Amino acid sequence: MGVNREMAILMNFKECAAFCSFDVLPEGLEAKFNMYTPNNNSELIPRTYLSELFESYQVPNHLRQRLVEGIEEIEQNDVLFHFTKFLVEDMCSARERCDETPYSNMTPGCMRHHGDLYSFLLLLACVVPSMNKLRRRSVPQAYYEHIPHQPLKHQLEKLALYGDPKVHDFPWVMNFYTCSIFLLDRFYFIPYRFGDPFTMFRQVGTREVIALRHAGEEFRSDGQRNGINDVIDVEGSFTSEWHENDTFIIANRINPMGFVERETTPILKQEWERVLEVGDTLLALHIPSGPGYTPERVKQSMAMALEFYDRFFPELSIKGFWSSSWLYDTRLSLILDSEKSNIVRVQRQFYNYPTLEGDGMLRYEVFGDWKADPVGSPVELTTSLQRAAAGYMKAGARFNTLSMVVLREDVPRIGSMPYITDADRKRFLQTVDSHLPKRSGRIPQEE
Repeated sequence: MGVNREMAILMNFKECAAFCSFDVLPEGLEAKFNMYTPNNNSELIPRTYLSELFESYQVPNHLRQRLVEGIEEIEQNDVLFHFTKFLVEDMCSARERCDETPYSNMTPGCMRHHGDLYSFLLLLACVVPSMNKLRRRSVPQAYYEHIPHQPLKHQLEKLALYGDPKVHDFPWVMNFYTCSIFLLDRFYFIPYRFGDPFTMFRQVGTREVIALRHAGEEFRSDGQRNGINDVIDVEGSFTSEWHENDTFIIANRINPMGFVERETTPILKQEWERVLEVGDTLLALHIPSGPGYTPERVKQSMAMALEFYDRFFPELSIKGFWSSSWLYDTRLSLILDSEKSNIVRVQRQFYNYPTLEGDGMLRYEVFGDWKADPVGSPVELTTSLQRAAAGYMKAGARFNTLSMVVLREDVPRIGSMPYITDADRKRFLQTVDSHLPKRSGRIPQEE
């Protein structure tokens, strides 16, 4: 290759990247590369692990040979091997550092024969060092031994049947190959650095929680971000405010039903303590498909997650939980039975708040396509949720993707609506869809 191992180690980031000729690299790697201490591993993926994997999945001989040849092509290129080991080390620790470096599929131009395998092999190279890191933390093997196999099984089957090495949704499956995401009872959890523009406070006496939006954001009269779903409220929009001195803060409260209130709310600083700020660490909750989506399982899973991370990742100082989903859209309470629907029962345990995401996720999850249009291009509606959602949209209304927060102190109160009051629900009914020329009103409930 013209460059030996000793020379490769002395090359700087730009020289390595230019030599490898990647089609894409995430931004922000150079500073981390400059702090990287090269390791002496002679194998990108230990052959013993690889042999066990091949036997476990009964990988066909032709695919075994192809994968080994791809690994050897990386290992025999001293610069690419050096740079790949750096990528592996960074990826294996990224999630516990809440590092959101946008890794994605990448192909090094210097690989002449098996460059199409690189993204998969890069992820596969993360499994063993990630498991070793967890062993050093004394995490029981039962918590992580099956994590990588969720995407790995599908990837190997796709390669064996179709020869297709492309990695689908690289950032998501990276969580599994790096053993960074944990299934605790019903839900997945992974560290997340909070970054949305609001601050949460707790009343020192009553323990009530309030979230105040930061200044300078434009909202429609219904308390959603102006322009969401390409719907702009020209006449009724307002801009969030924040006024603060030594004594008080006056700002726009986020109603936990998932919208920002137009009227500002004052709080006395000596009576309220800050409990969540930008930069704090939360656990992101992800929802796998299947039964058991209930307040009880949410509570149990969150309690298990706090115990797990407090024990094995005490340096993270977890403040609570965060998630984003179409399931948290409180407009669903207008079309579902609020007493029986688990969707509604669960979202009412959260402090919900508006985001910039529209209804694409709901269209995909409910109607099967991110751009599904049950109004303009009617499709067969086979479930009560499809019929109710389509009816709501036909009235001119739209859904949104909301996010939620649950603070760790409030986990024991899940099941009794720790944040949402009757007054919040009443105000939601008065505010929802107020930006529309003709308010659709409450849709008949279905379940």
